[in-house]
Amino acid sequence: MNEKKILYVEDDLSLIEGLKYALEKNGFLVDNARTVMEAYQFFRAGQYDLLLLDVTLPDGTGFDICKEVR
Repeated sequence: MNEKKILYVEDDLSLIEGLKYALEKNGFLVDNARTVMEAYQFFRAGQYDLLLLDVTLPDGTGFDICKEVR
Protein backbone atom coordinates (compact mmCIF):
# COMPACT_ATOMS: atom_id res chain seq x y z
CA MET A 1 0.00 0.00 0.00
CA ASN A 2 1.25 3.46 -0.90
CA GLU A 3 1.14 5.58 2.26
CA LYS A 4 0.08 9.19 1.85
CA LYS A 5 2.50 11.86 3.09
CA ILE A 6 1.39 14.85 5.11
CA LEU A 7 3.37 17.95 5.98
CA TYR A 8 1.94 19.16 9.29
CA VAL A 9 3.00 22.72 10.11
CA GLU A 10 2.29 23.49 13.75
CA ASP A 11 4.35 25.07 16.53
CA ASP A 12 2.20 24.16 19.55
CA LEU A 13 3.70 21.03 21.12
CA SER A 14 0.44 20.06 22.81
CA LEU A 15 -1.31 19.90 19.43
CA ILE A 16 1.54 18.27 17.49
CA GLU A 17 1.74 15.02 19.46
CA GLY A 18 -1.98 14.23 19.48
CA LEU A 19 -2.72 14.88 15.83
CA LYS A 20 0.53 13.38 14.57
CA TYR A 21 -0.15 10.21 16.58
CA ALA A 22 -3.71 9.94 15.24
CA LEU A 23 -2.62 10.46 11.63
CA GLU A 24 0.21 7.94 11.87
CA LYS A 25 -2.08 5.40 13.57
CA ASN A 26 -4.35 5.70 10.52
CA GLY A 27 -1.56 4.94 8.07
CA PHE A 28 -0.24 8.36 7.09
CA LEU A 29 3.41 9.37 7.00
CA VAL A 30 3.73 12.71 8.81
CA ASP A 31 6.53 15.27 8.83
CA ASN A 32 6.16 18.14 11.28
CA ALA A 33 7.58 21.62 10.75
CA ARG A 34 7.38 24.21 13.52
CA THR A 35 8.28 27.32 11.50
CA VAL A 36 7.68 28.71 8.02
CA MET A 37 11.35 28.25 7.12
CA GLU A 38 11.35 24.65 8.29
CA ALA A 39 8.16 24.01 6.29
CA TYR A 40 9.84 25.33 3.13
CA GLN A 41 12.80 23.02 3.72
CA PHE A 42 10.55 19.97 4.13
CA PHE A 43 8.45 20.94 1.10
CA ARG A 44 11.47 21.39 -1.17
CA ALA A 45 12.98 18.07 -0.05
CA GLY A 46 9.87 15.91 -0.40
CA GLN A 47 6.57 15.37 -2.10
CA TYR A 48 3.40 15.66 -0.03
CA ASP A 49 -0.20 14.68 -0.64
CA LEU A 50 -1.54 17.15 1.92
CA LEU A 51 -0.32 20.17 3.87
CA LEU A 52 -1.95 20.98 7.23
CA LEU A 53 -1.05 24.57 8.06
CA ASP A 54 -1.26 26.51 11.30
CA VAL A 55 -2.30 30.12 10.71
CA THR A 56 0.06 31.71 13.24
CA LEU A 57 3.70 30.64 13.38
CA PRO A 58 6.75 32.29 15.00
CA ASP A 59 8.16 33.51 11.67
CA GLY A 60 5.05 34.00 9.53
CA THR A 61 1.71 32.38 8.76
CA GLY A 62 0.27 29.31 7.12
CA PHE A 63 -1.07 31.67 4.45
CA ASP A 64 2.53 32.58 3.54
CA ILE A 65 3.34 28.89 3.05
CA CYS A 66 0.21 28.34 0.98
CA LYS A 67 1.07 31.22 -1.35
CA GLU A 68 4.64 29.99 -1.77
CA VAL A 69 3.85 26.37 -2.58
CA ARG A 70 0.97 27.14 -4.94
